[in-house]
Amino acid sequence: MEAWRPAMQSALRAACRRMAMDRHEKGLEKVPGRLDQPLPEWRGSYGGNAQRLPKVVQKLLHGRILTAEEKAELLWRLFELDQRGRARRARTQRILAAVALLAAGAWVAIYQWRWVADRVMAWLSPPAAPPA
Repeated sequence: MEAWRPAMQSALRAACRRMAMDRHEKGLEKVPGRLDQPLPEWRGSYGGNAQRLPKVVQKLLHGRILTAEEKAELLWRLFELDQRGRARRARTQRILAAVALLAAGAWVAIYQWRWVADRVMAWLSPPAAPPA
C-alpha cells in the first residue's frame, strides 16, 4: 500500500503544476519561430508534422490530461470547424440545385421551344367559342 503512495503524490503534484494556455496557444499573440500553431488558426487536419499541431492537440495525442480551459478551447474550435463544414456543405448543395435548375431550364428552352411556344400561345389566346 505504501509503494503506490509516492507515485500518487507525484501524479498529484504534476496535476497541480499544469500550466494554463499561453497567449500564443490562444491566438492572441503569435510568437515568431515557434513551431506549434495557435489553436484558432488550426484547420482540424494533421498535416504530417506533429510539432506543427497546437499544443492542446499534441497533449491529447500523447494521452496527457487537459485542463478545463484547454478542453473548453478545443471543444469550441472543433465546434467552429464543424459549423464551417456544415455551412460549406449547405452552400454547395444550394449551388448544385441552382445549376441543375438552370440546366433543366436551358434544355427546355433549347430543345422543347415549340412545345413551350404552343403552351404560351394557348395560355395567352382567348378560348375558342363552342360551336353553336
